[in-house]
Amino acid sequence: MPGIFCETIRIRHSTRRYADRSVPDDVLAHLLEFAARASHLTDMPPRVTVVNGRERVGRILARYLGVYGLVQGAPHLLVGLIPEDSDRARLDLGYVLEQVVLEATRLGLSTCWMTGSYHPERAADEVERRPGEVVAATVALGYAREDPLARLHDGTVRRLVAAHRRRPLEEIVFAGKWGVPWSPVGADPALMEVLECARLAPSAENRQPWQFVVEGRAGDGFPALHLFLTGPAPIDAGIVMAHVALAGAEVGWDGRWALRWQDPTLARALGAPPDVVPVGTFFYSPQRHEDTKAN
Repeated sequence: MPGIFCETIRIRHSTRRYADRSVPDDVLAHLLEFAARASHLTDMPPRVTVVNGRERVGRILARYLGVYGLVQGAPHLLVGLIPEDSDRARLDLGYVLEQVVLEATRLGLSTCWMTGSYHPERAADEVERRPGEVVAATVALGYAREDPLARLHDGTVRRLVAAHRRRPLEEIVFAGKWGVPWSPVGADPALMEVLECARLAPSAENRQPWQFVVEGRAGDGFPALHLFLTGPAPIDAGIVMAHVALAGAEVGWDGRWALRWQDPTLARALGAPPDVVPVGTFFYSPQRHEDTKAN
């Protein structure tokens, strides 16, 4: 049976119209503490802070053209800070901040990822930064408006960006080697749940710029899951990696990611084309599973 985060992944969606209602201080504090404790991918994890107040948030989000710039009335903005402007840091930010987004969703809050449709310099002015820190993404946060006009607007935007669409697993998963067709027929239910949660991950302009190669079954019975990017989108890769890790923990495939960012050895071993980016491998970790049970 799917767990709480698998269910949360299924109900999460981007909200662009927010109610005139602030999130309680204790809930905001919980989200920031959750971010500080969240698992991460590098030894220099990102940091998440918050900007409060519609005017301050509106100043950061003001003016951007296109559907992703149509967020209105958000009372809060989660701001993702990375210690350096690098692909690995952005990868880790996607991983950590998506965990916070899903926790917010679990608590009944609404969100909208903003990786490009905001003013990073204004966001940087509104938060306390440590030396070298860079603002790399923001997430609108609050309670969704429930009136018919707001629902019509969000529905229209979702149709414009095809937010309700996701490519089928057969288009994003290969079997053993790049290009070898994979079929869900007879696949392990735990693997299917993990892949389905990965398929539902949000991405910039809903491009789903990732591919998976499912390789073999180790002695513990779990396959290795290799992730590749088909475009320059490390934050998107981090988001989908968070979905895999959270879903895996809930279906008994409790594992860990080994970063393989731009590793040519992995690409050659799996026959990946030169225009894709190796990201990492998710594998079952018996020790991690025992640690989780003990806690």
